[in-house]
Amino acid sequence: MKNLKKLVTATFAGFSLFSATTFADEHATKGSYITGSIGGSAIGDIDVSGINSDIEFETGLGLDIGYGYDFGKTRVEGTWVRGQSDKTSWLGYTVKADTTIDSIMGSVYYDFREDKQWIPFIGASLGSTNVDFDGASDSGFSYGIGYGVSYKTSDTVEVFIKGQTTIIPELTFATVNNSTVKITNGNYTNGTIGLRVRF
Repeated sequence: MKNLKKLVTATFAGFSLFSATTFADEHATKGSYITGSIGGSAIGDIDVSGINSDIEFETGLGLDIGYGYDFGKTRVEGTWVRGQSDKTSWLGYTVKADTTIDSIMGSVYYDFREDKQWIPFIGASLGSTNVDFDGASDSGFSYGIGYGVSYKTSDTVEVFIKGQTTIIPELTFATVNNSTVKITNGNYTNGTIGLRVRF
């Protein structure tokens, strides 16, 4: 009888270990992937020196496309990120003015529960950003932070929601009268839903 109990106990212990290992193997994935997401974009207000009114931008389209590699808990990713607005408000007036922001970013992400189905993540990015405001444009160094949660639908596909904030420390725009306007710490935030597909 004692031997039977030991056999049953060992069997259940082995089954539990096998189940845990199988679950981890099922949901832990490594390798190359492509990623893309779409949603909304909010461009940060611009503080105008000496005037008690910020330049404000209407919310527009936000999206990104990229390629990455998953090492397990850590992912590296290169992405093209776009933020957009087609209306601007200042001093109580709203005007139609197309603003497009394009960033090329290199990012490192950390997955907190890489071997689970639901995976919160956070990351940091460095890169370059071009801002086009109604025909006037400039480019500059940029950095940012990304955060969100992924859901593994299979070994190769993840659905995620993500917030991504990008900061451009300095931009200089030429005006029609040959002067310049300098903007410091310009920023935009995209909130998107997307897919990550491994291959």
